[in-house]
Amino acid sequence: MTTSTRDEWRTELSRRFTAFVEAYERGSLEALSRLFWHDDDIVVVGTHSNLHFIGWERVEHSFRTQFGSLRDLRVTLRSEQLWHGGAAPSTMACLTVPAMDVSFVGGSGPVTFENIRVACAFERRGTEWRMVQMHWSLPRKEVLVDHGSR
Repeated sequence: MTTSTRDEWRTELSRRFTAFVEAYERGSLEALSRLFWHDDDIVVVGTHSNLHFIGWERVEHSFRTQFGSLRDLRVTLRSEQLWHGGAAPSTMACLTVPAMDVSFVGGSGPVTFENIRVACAFERRGTEWRMVQMHWSLPRKEVLVDHGSR
């Protein structure tokens, strides 16, 4: 494997994660939709028991709930992106971000969640990479928004 091949997949996946951050900050479900495979078994989870979503419909509902409750979303990466796998012929890659902050304005005013640990699994189908799993580990006991039962 050449260095350029390794760098190409990392560059592509870094662009995909940057696109995720930008879409999340804008509250764009349409843009987020293009970054995830819409499988019934994709998973987005958080530290808290009410933050486990399986299947695109539930994941989309989670984002919709957040965007309906939070304003001025800002994501700040506090550490480098660490990539694992992904080089051809692999169809899977994992990103870990050891420290990320999320700031927003909610019902009770401005809030910042610091030092969130993030892991994302990407799957390549054909030539396109999209997310199939995401995990946010929040060091605080509060949740970003109450998703309620669904």
